[in-house]
Amino acid sequence: MQTESTPTKTDTVVEVHWADAHAGEGHWAELEDADSGEHIVRTCGYLIPEEDGGKKLHLTIAQSSTPDGFYDHVIYIPLGMVRQLVMHQPHSTANATPQTLVT
Repeated sequence: MQTESTPTKTDTVVEVHWADAHAGEGHWAELEDADSGEHIVRTCGYLIPEEDGGKKLHLTIAQSSTPDGFYDHVIYIPLGMVRQLVMHQPHSTANATPQTLVT
């Protein structure tokens, strides 16, 4: 049985920088050079591998997870849109206080 402190494969926290599709003007307009670059979005969360239910050819990221395997606010980022992936190292909060968590 898993408990709150039992590590799982989905304990990998990542920060993904990815190019999102985005809309231009909502009416007839000339295209402007100001919108020539990519629209980069940063998403942080738990990485869900394909073998644990992640979507094939995507990074599957969940905002929240429970020890019994439920996920909340899941986003599927196509691999071709990923520009940078930062893996964050887990650390223990066993001896943490509210003051040490925010400093």
